[in-house]
Amino acid sequence: MFHSGVFAWTGYFFFKNYQLDEQGVGFALLGYGIPGLLLGPLLGKLADKYGRNRIIPIGILIGAVSAILLSMNYSLAASCIFIVTLSFGFELTHPLFAAIITTLSPKKGAATGLFAFFLFMGYGFGSLVFSLIVNIGLHKAFRLFGIVAFVGAFMAAYHFKKER
Repeated sequence: MFHSGVFAWTGYFFFKNYQLDEQGVGFALLGYGIPGLLLGPLLGKLADKYGRNRIIPIGILIGAVSAILLSMNYSLAASCIFIVTLSFGFELTHPLFAAIITTLSPKKGAATGLFAFFLFMGYGFGSLVFSLIVNIGLHKAFRLFGIVAFVGAFMAAYHFKKER
């Protein structure tokens, strides 16, 4: 919910802060796919080596920092880099959550289907939650989301400490 809620609003963020048109917003958001494309296999090896219990909280923490940095009105180039780091945080969490889900039931297909359901519900719900707080201002909303994610990172560190 955290990553998707923020990401759903990044297009508006680039439009509002940098007056980008649709094509410019699309180019600015291209960076969201870079970590998954280039680092996917490496991130899986990191999880194997260090454990999901460490990688997931780090991913949430990176997402939190990225959202807070986006709230600080840096240059367009810096904000595009923060989109890449936001995606990097997502890539450190999403595949590992999917792997955890498949261990919860002997019915792997059902577990994966349930995960996909909650993943896409999280996209919509995260965007909805963000839309409810964006009235305080776009930058403040990004900052608040970052703070909530910081709390989430510490909660994940506590709750996943037995996860390998």
